Amino acid sequence: MIVQKLQTVVDENKSLYKGYLRNLLKSHLQLLVLNFIYNGKYAFLIFKGGSCLRICFGLPRLSEDLDFDYEKSFEIKQFFKELSAYIRREQNFPQLEMKTSKERLYLKFPILRTLGIATRSESDKLYVKIELSQAKKCRFKTELQPIFEQGFSFLIKRYDLPTLMTGKIEAVLQRVWFKGKKSEIAIKGRDYFDLYWYLQKGIEPNYNCLTFKGKKLTKSEIWQKVAQRVEKIKAKDLEYDLINLVEDQKFVRKFCQNYRPLFQKQISFFCPSSS
Repeated sequence: MIVQKLQTVVDENKSLYKGYLRNLLKSHLQLLVLNFIYNGKYAFLIFKGGSCLRICFGLPRLSEDLDFDYEKSFEIKQFFKELSAYIRREQNFPQLEMKTSKERLYLKFPILRTLGIATRSESDKLYVKIELSQAKKCRFKTELQPIFEQGFSFLIKRYDLPTLMTGKIEAVLQRVWFKGKKSEIAIKGRDYFDLYWYLQKGIEPNYNCLTFKGKKLTKSEIWQKVAQRVEKIKAKDLEYDLINLVEDQKFVRKFCQNYRPLFQKQISFFCPSSS
């Protein structure tokens, strides 16, 4: 079932950049996970992050991971076990491998060579990461949203857009990520792409839930710090991450080259002193 579906995706998109194609395949596997969660006993999980924006709001980029919050403790190991059993048995993929680490699960699908998009010297595995975390103790709003996609239908529980934006601003300000040596790329371009998407839509974050290194900041302080981060980023660093998540590579390069003035125009509506 899974193999046939993914092979169809490959056959219909052979001309696409390989890195993007792999993430396109992940987008189908992510739906399997969401179908298990929201048509079962784990429907209390709160969907968040870039995958939530793409699936629920049409964010024009792919995503690699699935992120969820929970308000009350539950047996996470049992959740991981039941999810893997669902994929192996009900979705007929017994060769699934998995690796767990506290609140994180890596689903490993050894399928890339079968699909013809990995050579013998390349990894055969397509990864889908699921990450869980305790919801913040602050005033936030959740909403239910029906999703109908690729033959799946389920009712997602997610945060509202202002609360989702809060998580993105915290990622921009605090995410620590290095690719290669520490002197190389230290940001995830997707964070800044998503931030611009929020700004362009005129959304303001849930300031009640927004903290910086555990401290509350004023609205002006928050946007000044965001603007300072944007001033330091380089086009090549943005492009490194985004090139595998957006289909049009020419657009990615132009967007990255012009990100600073694009951002400054949007942020001026929130914090004029930062423009």
